[in-house]
Amino acid sequence: MYNPIMKLAIQIPAHNEQDCILEVLHSIPKNIKNIDEVEIFVLNDGSTDNTSKLCKENNIKVIDIYPQKGLSYAFKLGIENALKNKADILVNIDGDNQYNAQDIEKLITPILENKADIAIGTRPIDKISTFTPFKKFLQKFGSSIVSQFIKTPIKDATSGFRALNRNAMLKLNIFNNFTYTIEMLIQAKFKDLSITNVDIKTNPQPNRKSRLFKNNFDYIIKQTKNLIRFFIIYKPCRFFGIFSLILCIIGLLIGARFLYYFINFDGNGHIQSLILCTIIMTLSFICAMLAIVGDLFSINRKLLEDIQLEIRQNKYKK
Repeated sequence: MYNPIMKLAIQIPAHNEQDCILEVLHSIPKNIKNIDEVEIFVLNDGSTDNTSKLCKENNIKVIDIYPQKGLSYAFKLGIENALKNKADILVNIDGDNQYNAQDIEKLITPILENKADIAIGTRPIDKISTFTPFKKFLQKFGSSIVSQFIKTPIKDATSGFRALNRNAMLKLNIFNNFTYTIEMLIQAKFKDLSITNVDIKTNPQPNRKSRLFKNNFDYIIKQTKNLIRFFIIYKPCRFFGIFSLILCIIGLLIGARFLYYFINFDGNGHIQSLILCTIIMTLSFICAMLAIVGDLFSINRKLLEDIQLEIRQNKYKK
């Protein structure tokens, strides 16, 4: 059942994309089924070329961000703009012309049909010629890790071609400075937002360096740190509880070893085991306390997010 009046906002994050931004803009379909109004805006993140000028000359709304704040900041600003302008659906498509804009209608269909809150455009990773075999492996492996973490099948966790309904826009609160892609999926899981995968096409791409990271290993390090951070934020009790249990078991084993030698051989020469046992058991206790405190902070975070949601709902009433 379709809503008879639907507004779609299409945001395009861009940093120094003067060579392809107009191609992206011209490829966006003018008429989209079951959409009454389409608003397009470019999030110009500190570009030093003519990206902003070209968009304005073509009567496209531009939100200039100076100095450069990064992809996550631009994405958050785009969500606020979409809510402010009473959009029902937000589509994010990158300014590098990687994604085929003709798939926008396909991407938003699950949202229009109320089958999902978030739709992720799944790229044909194996067919992208500019991806090395190692990068293809990383894309698939990373998506599988995220899928396991949120218990939801995600085929392309880092895809920048995605759509959100109004409920998702109101609930999401991105705070990571590197990239929003994975954090958004993790938050969606813990805020009861449903996610679906939509197969999409990509355009031929020049083999250029990423604007987000130096190389694949830099990307792995940054995303690994982010995953650990998200685990601590959203599952602090489990994270610190696991460490506490492991340390406790190790400490008990070392303590048992000391007692064995103490009872049978007067403990001569094994006082180091007792000291090590004490240190490890102390660390285990600290981790257990962090698990409890982290769980309390997690409850407090949820309460604050509920308050924030209510504030946003009142602020961005349709």
